[in-house]
Amino acid sequence: MGKRRLVVVWSAVLALSLSTALAAQEGPAKRFETRDQHISRSQAIGLSLIFPGLGQLATGHRHKGTALMAVEMGCLVVWLTSHEDFNTQAMQFDMETERYLAVKQGGTFEAAEDSWQRLSDKKDDLDRSHLLRRAFGVLSLVVYGYNALDVLIYDGAKPAVEKTVSIAPMPIIGTTGLALVKRF
Repeated sequence: MGKRRLVVVWSAVLALSLSTALAAQEGPAKRFETRDQHISRSQAIGLSLIFPGLGQLATGHRHKGTALMAVEMGCLVVWLTSHEDFNTQAMQFDMETERYLAVKQGGTFEAAEDSWQRLSDKKDDLDRSHLLRRAFGVLSLVVYGYNALDVLIYDGAKPAVEKTVSIAPMPIIGTTGLALVKRF
């Protein structure tokens, strides 16, 4: 548990530090330029199959891509955490079972009754951890499945159409207003 979590945390820290170091090396003008290079549908499908939302982000579907990535990350984090919690609960349940059997063989009735109550509580905790682990594992697979359907069947892998009509703030003397802007 500890080794895997440590590897994941250090990998994330390394990735974040490298991305900020690379971004710091670019000049400010280059950093905010828009990218004119378009991604193909097959590349978008490949990105989406690697991780939900990547293909949508690459094709310009920012809201859908961000939502898919956030939900998938949340589900995976809860699933991994509940999986580790389940393993811990299972170890504690096994230890409590051994204690109960030892007390049952040579202890008092009150001690055996207390141990049985703790064993029952541990079993309830184990069942809750197992339910949470399965629910978020299935939810993660559902998000991945929706993502695959979106890029393969629906229009999630097609480049987003730029809005031709938008609302922009417009300064007016003494107040601010809105203007309806049409792009041709």
